[in-house]
Amino acid sequence: MKLKVVGVLAYDSITSEFGSKENIFGGSATYFAVSSSYLSNNVLITGAIGKDFNLRDLDVLSSRGINIDGVERLNQNTFKWEGKYEINSPNDAITLSNSIIKGEPNVLESYKPTLYSKNENTSEEYSLFLANADPKHQKDLIEQANKKASLIGLDTMDFWINNSPESVKELFPKVDVIIINENEAKLITNENSLRNCIEKIQDLGADRMVIKLGNYGLVYASNTTRFFLPAVLVDQVKDPTGAGDSFAGGFMGYLSTVENLSEEEFKDACIYGSVMASFCVEEFGLDRLLSLNNNEIENRKNLLINQIKY
Repeated sequence: MKLKVVGVLAYDSITSEFGSKENIFGGSATYFAVSSSYLSNNVLITGAIGKDFNLRDLDVLSSRGINIDGVERLNQNTFKWEGKYEINSPNDAITLSNSIIKGEPNVLESYKPTLYSKNENTSEEYSLFLANADPKHQKDLIEQANKKASLIGLDTMDFWINNSPESVKELFPKVDVIIINENEAKLITNENSLRNCIEKIQDLGADRMVIKLGNYGLVYASNTTRFFLPAVLVDQVKDPTGAGDSFAGGFMGYLSTVENLSEEEFKDACIYGSVMASFCVEEFGLDRLLSLNNNEIENRKNLLINQIKY
């Protein structure tokens, strides 16, 4: 089954204890697409790039077999983000600046995503992931799907929760699984306990959710299941940028290959998502994801499974 992701393609400038990198190819949709391409051979990416975008970076996606027909080039600049990670909090990004903060015109100001590219076969079954974006755009995309998507995953962030909380909550009953982090879950529910967060999010209409706990792992919850999965322990965290999107890519990438979804399959998806996120953080940008092979993924998956057996 094909897997569609709608999100941001961007350029990031990142500083961590391991150094700095400027204007490297990133964005939520980019990390998701590359990560999911190791599990699905039919990934389609939708997003906007600017007139300043280096088209050779699209070759990075095409080299992984990702369909880029949904990438639209606009007569503005590509969205840019600058952030850093402190040595005592290596998983929490500190935003130094971005195109919006700087007041620089960029594609996100005018871009309104459409679900289907020009020559796409709209009768094919697909899974859909809505990466972090304006909830009004996410709602519109869900309506464009018109119940044709077999599985819809959703991400959001604190900016939208703070500024458009009702618009975010309105999406929960319309999707199949929500992927957010612990801080976002607490912000949505105004609760400190994860148990209470889960219950309140379910009360808002969410069928399933993954709450990411950074380097501690995650909690997966549905109406019938609670599942805690510890994180993969890695030697060093050079750059956590894109780890959450890489998790979502592994999670949705695996599920897009499964015909009959069960709670066990969602648990397996959590494992694949955690594995892909663990690779992402080992190098700056997309470098580690792009150098992977399937044996490495399977070996790390088995390592994580063995880790949780005892």
